[in-house]
Amino acid sequence: MWNRYGKCLTFIAYMSLVLLAAVYPALGQTQAKRVNLGLPVLGDGQLPPLVLRGEPEPVRNVILLVGDGTGIAQRTLTRIVMGGANNPLPSELMWEVGLANTHSANALVTDSAAAATQLATGYWTNNGMLSVRPEGERVKTILELARELGKATGLVATSEITHATPAAFAAHETDRGDQTDVAVWMLKNRVDVLIGGGRSQFLPRSELGSRTDGRNILSEFEFAGWKVFDNMESVKKDSSPRILALISKAQLAYAEYRGDTLADMTEEALKRLAQKPNGFFLMVEGSQIDWACHDNIGRRMVHEAMEFEDAVDVALDYARKRDDTLVIVVADHETGGLAITGGSPDSTSVEIRW
Repeated sequence: MWNRYGKCLTFIAYMSLVLLAAVYPALGQTQAKRVNLGLPVLGDGQLPPLVLRGEPEPVRNVILLVGDGTGIAQRTLTRIVMGGANNPLPSELMWEVGLANTHSANALVTDSAAAATQLATGYWTNNGMLSVRPEGERVKTILELARELGKATGLVATSEITHATPAAFAAHETDRGDQTDVAVWMLKNRVDVLIGGGRSQFLPRSELGSRTDGRNILSEFEFAGWKVFDNMESVKKDSSPRILALISKAQLAYAEYRGDTLADMTEEALKRLAQKPNGFFLMVEGSQIDWACHDNIGRRMVHEAMEFEDAVDVALDYARKRDDTLVIVVADHETGGLAITGGSPDSTSVEIRW
């Protein structure tokens, strides 16, 4: 789902076309064509074409929110629990809605690395790979393009910031498990705002981290001009444009016990990225929706999804006050095979199975 507010002079078609990356393996090489009704269509000659409502319009800022593992059933369950079957979620009030194939290059069931690569680059790849094609070729990400255009960039996640989804936007690895290498990529790509967990991936074992190369990437970020934080309270008292806020050694706590929410983290990211005159690209992931679904825990999934929708609300509120910001809300795939098996349309109680 996505929403567009107005026009600007920069970040033209590529930023709008990235919405379709889960469907098209080489979006950057695809030419828009005309079909009946005079509407533009995207396709590579082999895949079914996707007809757009109109030509992509330029914007200055892009906020991409990814609800990891969130299928239609997860959204429906969250809507019911939050206020009933007919109480729309913030993201369900957006103007454009669509569905996309999310299989990877080598599997019908994608993982988050391959799915995020589709979103970040427009290319299909194999499960486990981060912004490289199956044969190993590195492909430019939308975050890297934004940086080339002089824009600020940011990544926010409730997982480790080096986990699969945020990693695909800033790193190029054949194995998503190489999180200590992803940390180096984030320094190399000079991501302005990083908020999430995963501090151990930036620290050497001598400092109770996971790195075997002896490097302290936190210190390297600090030397390069970033403010480094280990808690959100300190972040909120600071206004530095470049921050590395790793507020947990590994992933963040479950939403029920998190304290500072994904919405809080999104607000702090926007506060900093908005200082950049050329605009920004921000990716926000509700990472642990997926994990709750892997564990088949509906209550926990709903808490995570509700927190994600609060972050969507923050993004939409930011965009409503401007005329130059594109807000995109997507899932990378569904997880768990959730089914709603009973309940009343007048109740916030529901029966589910996995």
